[in-house]
Amino acid sequence: MFGFVVADAGALSEKEKERYRAVYCGLCLALRDRYGQLSRACLTYDLTFFVLLCNSLHEPVETQGASHCVMYPAPAAPRPWARSTWIDYAADLSVALAYHKVLDDVADDGDLKARAAERLLAGAYERARACIPEQCAEIERAMAAIRAIEEAGRSNADALSGGAGTACDSPFSADATDAVLAFDPDAAAHEFGRMLGRLFAHNQGFWAETMEELGRGLGRFIYLMDAAVDFADDAETGSYNPFVALGSDAEAMRATLALTAADAVTPYERLPLVQDTHLMDAILYSGIWAQFNKAYPPEETP
Repeated sequence: MFGFVVADAGALSEKEKERYRAVYCGLCLALRDRYGQLSRACLTYDLTFFVLLCNSLHEPVETQGASHCVMYPAPAAPRPWARSTWIDYAADLSVALAYHKVLDDVADDGDLKARAAERLLAGAYERARACIPEQCAEIERAMAAIRAIEEAGRSNADALSGGAGTACDSPFSADATDAVLAFDPDAAAHEFGRMLGRLFAHNQGFWAETMEELGRGLGRFIYLMDAAVDFADDAETGSYNPFVALGSDAEAMRATLALTAADAVTPYERLPLVQDTHLMDAILYSGIWAQFNKAYPPEETP
């Protein structure tokens, strides 16, 4: 469900690209130091944005350096990195969120690769729970709620199609029709947003409310963007997807996502950010659209 909060590389200067990579590498090193080499598979640019945001908002002391990377072995030059107090929290979140993403994949299709990843990450997740117990409890609550909502959504889809038969073969009762009409296709996105908002608000002091609002908007956007990108696959397999349930087309999805992105941008613009603002703008204003535009090129949008 992650992988959407990335920078628009074309909007960045070479210096900004180096800065972006340095924070990304700093998060990678924190994962290694806190959870071992295998945990580096949990690395995402989504949490790199969170670190940039917190660094700019709170201006903590940063440690900088350069190290050889297992992904770029010698004779490659050492890769610059930057670390701050927010890196460790982001590393903990990276493990917790990745573990629950794997659990979600296992529940969806029982994929052998996902099951192997679950076993490999189980120990790291237990260590993360010891570091951030409240946040892990919130992730567990939210993911359970989202799964229940998605299962209810699939049940509603079956009811609308008459299940295994047809609408004529299995007519709705009044109660069943009311249940279908009462179902909220946006409920799962709201739950994911609520979760991310609470994770963003941690230790934010005066800015906790604004950061929670930003996280809520961004989380809802991430969930819906994931649904938009997976639209064709989910329509074919019958997996729950709010846009499939609504019969949306590319234009309708783009409009919904634009409104949702605005919900994240509004609190972001209220934060007193100075450091790395252009880099973060290149993430929040254009980079987050990269996968949508790849799946639905603007010229092909009806």
